[in-house]
Amino acid sequence: MNVIEEITPELVVERLRRVLAEMLEMAPADLDADVPLSAFGIDSMTSSVLLGDLQKWCGAELRTEASLGGLSLAEAADLVVAELQHARKEG
Repeated sequence: MNVIEEITPELVVERLRRVLAEMLEMAPADLDADVPLSAFGIDSMTSSVLLGDLQKWCGAELRTEASLGGLSLAEAADLVVAELQHARKEG
């Protein structure tokens, strides 16, 4: 099984939660997976950092102009997993 097949939405949520909590100096448990990231003050710069981290971590190549701010952690995770599945089908 390759890395792409092992990435689940739950793993992505936990990764995003941990990275974002560190950036915001919050406890990961304080970041509700169903609340839009904009509620935590996510701006385009923070979104870019999160997207870069995801790309390094799992290879998900989301558009660099994409903003995660309007998405919840769960929605962002679904987007990442869908992108990985799409990449696997094309590759």
